[in-house]
Amino acid sequence: MTDAPAMRFNRVAPWLVAILLLATAWVLADRYLDTGGSGDVTILQPGECDLNVAPCTATHPAGGTLTLEIAPRPVPMLQPLALTLDLDATARTHLGDPEALELDLAGVEMYMGFQRPRLEHTGDGRYAGETTLPICTTEAMTWAATVMPAGDPDAARVQFRFVTRRSHSDTP
Repeated sequence: MTDAPAMRFNRVAPWLVAILLLATAWVLADRYLDTGGSGDVTILQPGECDLNVAPCTATHPAGGTLTLEIAPRPVPMLQPLALTLDLDATARTHLGDPEALELDLAGVEMYMGFQRPRLEHTGDGRYAGETTLPICTTEAMTWAATVMPAGDPDAARVQFRFVTRRSHSDTP
């Protein structure tokens, strides 16, 4: 005598496992694979220009340049920072010469909280603002500073990366 429910389960089980594996692969691919959505974002790495030493200039994918300066240098943690972003005429045309921009500051290695200072237009393509970076428990932290017109993450096209280092006087 055969057990009908067991036979039915044996026929359905491989399909259930296959569907589960497919769903898992889809979620992992979406999370970890570059699907090209950020392919039109210019990322300026610390090896290409070091914001701890001087202002850095990146090319906007649609044309023009953006120059970011952070002071004081080297970039400290837990101290007020002056942020200045200069856009040339071509970049201003592509960004629409907004009244303000936001600079999203995110930790690359770990989440460091929400940091998005507003940069106010001060005239002639210059934007200025202030922020303070939190301290990290590791000796060095890589930051991604993404320029966002009107705070719109989908409109972001330029990202500057820089490294902060903990001094011996800093306390975690």
